[in-house]
Amino acid sequence: MRYLRRLYQALLPYEVRFWLYKIRHPQEFKTLRSVVYESPKGNFSLRQFEAYQCLFIHIPKAAGTSVAQSLFDELPYHYTASELRVIFGRRKFNNFFKFSFVRNPWDRLYSAYSYLKCGGWNDDDRNWFQENLADYSDFNTFVLQWLDEDKLQSHIHFRPQIEFLCDWRGSVLVDFLGYFETIQDDFAFVADRLGLDKQLVHVNASKRRNYRDIYLPDSVEKVRSLYKKDINLF
Repeated sequence: MRYLRRLYQALLPYEVRFWLYKIRHPQEFKTLRSVVYESPKGNFSLRQFEAYQCLFIHIPKAAGTSVAQSLFDELPYHYTASELRVIFGRRKFNNFFKFSFVRNPWDRLYSAYSYLKCGGWNDDDRNWFQENLADYSDFNTFVLQWLDEDKLQSHIHFRPQIEFLCDWRGSVLVDFLGYFETIQDDFAFVADRLGLDKQLVHVNASKRRNYRDIYLPDSVEKVRSLYKKDINLF
């Protein structure tokens, strides 16, 4: 059975497997598009996407919480573009305005590390940091001694941004890509595109120094290698 499962995963892209799961559980996906999960830091829901005919791909540590709260007063989880294509179906996916925000990988990684070190979103983040990274004395030690290709998948905050925005063929699935570095102008464009009179409010920011003051040369090069697809594409 384990061999068959591995073969199934190897032969079929994740999006195809997700489609097959949707076929077997249609009511679960119908509910997912409208349900609201309450949280002390902000409610989670996809219902605003139907209301505004848009899809926001929320990449961790790229100001997504600020963007989502400012636009929708709710958070859309961290679904990838491919997952949202399955959840909403191809017709709506193709017709809806799809957007996301990306961030300099060096800055994003330092932000993610600092965020988790300070406790993250909840106890799960806090416990994960203690179990995996607490023994590393500082950020550069974490990068040089712990981080590698496999470890990028160990926590959602470290996953390359390209995995959230591209399908298994490498095609970018969004209509508009905003940048953390020009977030005010790009947010204004998105708000205007959606017909919303909204201002960007910054929330969930990490308390940290400027990343340019932190990196050692070897750390710079290692991050360049690990996130080279993000760097080349974005």
